[in-house]
Amino acid sequence: MVKKGPVSKLAEELKEKEAEVQELKGLMLRKAAEFDNARKRWEKERESVKRYVTAVVVEDLLEVWDNFERALEVEYDGTVESFKKGIEIIFSQFRQALARHEVERYSCLGEDFDPARAEALGYSETSDESPGKVVKELKKGFMLGQTVLRPAQVIVSKESKRDESQEVNPEQQGG
Repeated sequence: MVKKGPVSKLAEELKEKEAEVQELKGLMLRKAAEFDNARKRWEKERESVKRYVTAVVVEDLLEVWDNFERALEVEYDGTVESFKKGIEIIFSQFRQALARHEVERYSCLGEDFDPARAEALGYSETSDESPGKVVKELKKGFMLGQTVLRPAQVIVSKESKRDESQEVNPEQQGG
């Protein structure tokens, strides 16, 4: 029997470790490929769901489209009231279609400014309202369930900056 020296023992252990490393590298590459394939599959499924949901919403809106087309094809009889009534009916149908999909319009007018629900487009100095109140609404906001789709666009009150040096005292007017 040939005795193995410490060097040959170490060389054998090194070969075993290298084989183990190669095996682990192969496993890692297979797992990375599996993960990448799963990610691609999830992305494809997400896109499919998105297309389906969009199709459901658009399908409801196509009725509104059809009614707008019909309204535009009707000959104008000279009365604004009948035209307005037709538009009101179509608008009501549009609101109902959005409501079926939990889309609701909201107003912030008179409320404290909430940056999560509104976008301040400007400020208005006023002594009538306390600072930070929504005093004008340029566009109403829309929500899908509890998620803000479009924040309301508003004007917010701020404290009036009165320049006391320019204020005129009635006694100083010479009266």
